[in-house]
Amino acid sequence: MNLCTWPKRPCHLTIFTSSDGYRTIQLASTEPHKYYNDILIGRTELHRILDVVRYMRHTVLSALLVVSAASVHATTITIMPAGNWSSGIATAVADRNSWILSNLGTNWNPVELEGFESYGYGPYSTLSTGAGTFSVMPGSQPGDYWQSNGTKTDQFTILNNSDTPFSGRFNTTPGGSNWLDSNDITQIQLTTTQSILYFFISDVNDCGGSLTIRTADGTTSSNFAQYPAATDGNLYFVGIISSQPIGTVQWINNSTNDGWGVDDFGTAVDPPPPPETPYTPAVPEPSAWPFAVAGLLAIPVVRKYKTGAGRRPETSA
Repeated sequence: MNLCTWPKRPCHLTIFTSSDGYRTIQLASTEPHKYYNDILIGRTELHRILDVVRYMRHTVLSALLVVSAASVHATTITIMPAGNWSSGIATAVADRNSWILSNLGTNWNPVELEGFESYGYGPYSTLSTGAGTFSVMPGSQPGDYWQSNGTKTDQFTILNNSDTPFSGRFNTTPGGSNWLDSNDITQIQLTTTQSILYFFISDVNDCGGSLTIRTADGTTSSNFAQYPAATDGNLYFVGIISSQPIGTVQWINNSTNDGWGVDDFGTAVDPPPPPETPYTPAVPEPSAWPFAVAGLLAIPVVRKYKTGAGRRPETSA
């Protein structure tokens, strides 16, 4: 008798009957060197069927538990179009606020971690920031020697409008000027302890490349427009939520001539309730002060009266 187990594997069911009437079921895979444990069951066909059902149910439930455990620790990457350099960052800010509200609720507030305003040009192979540590990944390739306008080294830079050699990448910090630029290299990662992280990214895929964002648990997203729909100077909001620290965020590009810029990394926090106001005894009103003073003056008189009343008159012998 042939049957399929969970997960689907070709196997063979063999039933052995002993002299005393007991039956043994042996599940053996038709694949070489793979066998299942024997199951000893009762005398009747009903017992045989029930034991097979129990065996299969246990296998299915185990698989479901594995899937459920994996989903508990899943990471979600959200990518939302937010206009372009000419439209400003209003849409990106609205996307951020909408993402926080829909995923976390009304009490959560955005908190900026890094806007890159305090860093010089570089170039950098590693850079410690308020959002975590950025670094060049092993296996990354530098910008194309003939086509890239960057340094053509396997490093990233901090740029602003006055020194950028690229068009389409720009600062998104109100009142700021800097952003982190990929410098057209293919692989950069951020190591972070945050479980909630967001940022703005500009100028993605407008020269034929394809950018993928990947986290430490293997979650990926490439939900950016592709060329030619991806235009110069495009802007996106990216939000990442995990039930545990994200670990790493990786930007993986398949082009050495299609870089991007990131800015305004942040997280969201649920502020604690305001502290309780300590109890302060009421201060007497000015109109009550005469009564308070009279009470204080009366204390010595009352004490003297009680002392005199308690004395016995002296008697002569």
